[in-house]
Amino acid sequence: MKISNLLYILGFASIAVSAANYLKGKSEDGKQEAEKERDGLFVGHWAPTFFILGKIAEDRKM
Repeated sequence: MKISNLLYILGFASIAVSAANYLKGKSEDGKQEAEKERDGLFVGHWAPTFFILGKIAEDRKM
């Protein structure tokens, strides 16, 4: 498996994990709700980094 493909997969996985954490925080009550929402937003910021690194790795192979 090429490293660029792995980085793209990690980008899509971080989007899925981010959405799951954010939505899980919406359904719970209390203090943990805000914490889960922040975790979801934090993990969501990883996706662009993984996509950019995947593109760089793909371009270096060429």
